[in-house]
Amino acid sequence: MKIRSTVSKSVRYGLHFIGIWPGTPFPGLHKFYWISSTIIWQFYQYKYMITHFGTDELTDTIDCLSITLPYTLLIAKLSVAWINHSVLCEMLSTMEEDCVKYGTIDANKVIPKTAEFSYRITSFVTILYLSSASGVAAGNLAFPHFNETVDRQLLLNMDLPFDTNESPTYELVVTAQVLHQMASAYVFGVFSALLVMLILHIGCVIDILCDTLVRISPKEIEKLRLVTIRHQEIIVFADRIEQLFTYIALCQLLLNTLVTCCLGFLAITALKTEHGLPLLLKSSSFYAVLCLEIFIYCFAGEYLNVKNRMIVDAAYQMTWYDLQPNISRQIVFIILKSQKGLPLTFGKFSTLSLESFTGVMLLFYRWLFAANNFLYLFQ
Repeated sequence: MKIRSTVSKSVRYGLHFIGIWPGTPFPGLHKFYWISSTIIWQFYQYKYMITHFGTDELTDTIDCLSITLPYTLLIAKLSVAWINHSVLCEMLSTMEEDCVKYGTIDANKVIPKTAEFSYRITSFVTILYLSSASGVAAGNLAFPHFNETVDRQLLLNMDLPFDTNESPTYELVVTAQVLHQMASAYVFGVFSALLVMLILHIGCVIDILCDTLVRISPKEIEKLRLVTIRHQEIIVFADRIEQLFTYIALCQLLLNTLVTCCLGFLAITALKTEHGLPLLLKSSSFYAVLCLEIFIYCFAGEYLNVKNRMIVDAAYQMTWYDLQPNISRQIVFIILKSQKGLPLTFGKFSTLSLESFTGVMLLFYRWLFAANNFLYLFQ
């Protein structure tokens, strides 16, 4: 019987799309597309902001900034992923190997259950990002431009070297912007789904390991040694997740703070505008996804901490008192290693947890009110 892998198909397709899945045909072409397209998009977006700074309405400038910063974050995420490509390949290979190794001792069928749940939740995350991008696109096209010299509204405000007001140039540019924005939103969703898939795999392996540890009898010394080796493998796997996502999480925190301030200002402006409903809907959907993204990262850290404590409880619940002293020391080593935890951090300086999520949300709101008060002074 073939053992199902915990590698989600939705994440696999997304990594193929980025060009970092092992064995992807012509990965250089994928990287060339993302590097060239994103840099060109960013160049003309920032050029528009610099050119029109101080000449347009403040709301228009803030709106441009809120859309431009996520593309900067996209460049950071892709760069980190490409730099740590070997780490990602090792983790994906380890996941496949773990499903085979743990499949023989998976009495409760945890692996197939986790695989099914992982596929559903990762698919939901990517679809949610695409839905949010659709809402932002609809809001941008419906929201009237503050610059009266512009006749036809682009999806993304860009200072292009040609006239976009005439057909079919306008239609072609908007179509290209829609496709690029949807593709970028899909990549954002893939990174969040990848993190969810990795932590669910660790949780699955730890559940099987804890069940095995509790059932070990004093005569099954070899199985205890095997558990010790597998526990060290889990620690190495968690360290690789930390290596891949720590700086992604840091960039996420910094840029999302700025974007949240912009969205808060746009939402308050929309409430005071007679026809501000499209802008309010766009800001709300965008803000909801930002909060979800931060929550996913913080939940991942909290989830690993909870699963790590389960190892300590399972080690204590086994009949260690019936073992010989030289054998029971292995249980002590497992407990000591588990007490160090499986931390995920923001750039190595702050641990990801639900407590840190609360702190981040409070920081968001403080910056939001401070930014709005500051911006209204110059409006």
